[in-house]
Amino acid sequence: MSAPYRPVTLDESAQLLAMSYRLRYQSFCLERLFFSKDDYPSQLESDAFDGASVHVGVLNAQDELVGTARIVTRGEAGLPMFRFCTLFPGDATLTNPANTVVELSRVCLSRRSSRRQGLGSGAPDESALDLRRLSHIPGGPSNDPFAALIKVVYQTTKRMHVTHWVVAVEKALRRRLTRYGLPFRQAGPEVDYFGPVAPYVLSLAELDDVILRHEYPSLDELFVGLEPEYWPAPLSEAGRLRVKSS
Repeated sequence: MSAPYRPVTLDESAQLLAMSYRLRYQSFCLERLFFSKDDYPSQLESDAFDGASVHVGVLNAQDELVGTARIVTRGEAGLPMFRFCTLFPGDATLTNPANTVVELSRVCLSRRSSRRQGLGSGAPDESALDLRRLSHIPGGPSNDPFAALIKVVYQTTKRMHVTHWVVAVEKALRRRLTRYGLPFRQAGPEVDYFGPVAPYVLSLAELDDVILRHEYPSLDELFVGLEPEYWPAPLSEAGRLRVKSS
């Protein structure tokens, strides 16, 4: 039997990318009313930042796109969240030349999938993890569209040699993400953008440390399917064997 949810990258398929824009239109224009549907007569929601983004998604067993997110790279236009957010003075996440920073945004799950899993989606430029009623679902990413989306974001950014994610999230969600094991830290003041949100930063090196400590067993699946050259250096041979056998 095939897994209920399968993470995929979308940019190599014009059909899948269009499905992503259509799902965004459904979520942000028709359901949550963040944008006017009249501005998108094609019923495909996209903006100038999509050209500087890598798009990822989740397919169900019927090959329907049930979740999507974009990984925005730092082009000439910068990152979209900084149209309304700022970092605390002295935060060097963006200025440190050793860092490769991307923003996770434009996240949504289909309403049918969200209702079935007890999840929802947040503001259009909030975190790819910004799901209002986050909960653990046994079986890991293959049984949970949210976890599958996190897995494809993690693996894609590893292959891009990214060092940090930046996202905009609300306080209540931050507490939930901590319970999930994702080591975000607040990096700037709260602002009002489709509700109160604040910028948060996640270091992938810190996330790797969390995974290696095995405090959150569901995170072990983030390595499954990832090429060994992108695994953290401290991963032991025993750990490699355990991941391969998962």
